[in-house]
Amino acid sequence: MPFDLITAWVGSWNAPLITAFSQIIDNDAFFAFVVLFAAFMAERGGNRNRLFLTLGLVFLMGLSVKSLVHEPRPCLEAASKIPCPGGFSFPSDHTAVAFALATALRGKPKKWLYAGFAVLVAFSRVYLGVHTLWDVLGGMILGIAGCLLAEAAWNVKNHEFSAGD
Repeated sequence: MPFDLITAWVGSWNAPLITAFSQIIDNDAFFAFVVLFAAFMAERGGNRNRLFLTLGLVFLMGLSVKSLVHEPRPCLEAASKIPCPGGFSFPSDHTAVAFALATALRGKPKKWLYAGFAVLVAFSRVYLGVHTLWDVLGGMILGIAGCLLAEAAWNVKNHEFSAGD
């Protein structure tokens, strides 16, 4: 996909606070810690296990799509605020996982916190110049759809077990 104007425009912004937040979220280990900590604190028991499995599934789905699409990163064509990561661009795994978390926790009292975090993560990927608008939109769709599919699969499985009792 060609480098789009929105990606270039957002990538041209220079706000030190946004840059600092974006660079912190870019760290894969820190990002994973934040997401898993939020999941751990928000759910208990079997719901927690399902959420962890859902997040892992969505991450693996993102890697699978990347391996099929082979979309180059925008930072290969234009300057970015961090060194250009390896790997392919579409979809944004950070965005997919963040939106899967927000979708899974949509019924919780702090749902707006999770949704806001997901939006900030998506924005940060474009702001840093490592993903395009289309990459984060793809990640958003993958995260939401992957979560809803996992929930549907859990519901079918639970229905089968309860019907067989």
